[in-house]
Amino acid sequence: MEKKNIKKVTTKEKAEFKYSKKNWILIFTGVGLGIISLIIMAFGDITISVILFVLGFIILLPIGLLLRP
Repeated sequence: MEKKNIKKVTTKEKAEFKYSKKNWILIFTGVGLGIISLIIMAFGDITISVILFVLGFIILLPIGLLLRP
C-alpha cells in the first residue's frame, strides 16, 4: 500500500474587520440618522422622518459597509 501525503491545515484564518475611519463614520452616521428619523416619526412628522430613514438606513449604511477601505 502506498502512503498518501496528506497535509493538515493547522492555521486558522481569523476573520478581521478591515474598515477604515471613513467606513465607520458612514456606518454610524447612517444608524444615527435612522434613529433620529424614528424619534421624529414618534412626534408625528412623517415626511421628514421617511427622508431621513431612507438616507440613513437605505443609502449611508450600505455604502459604509460595502465601501472598500
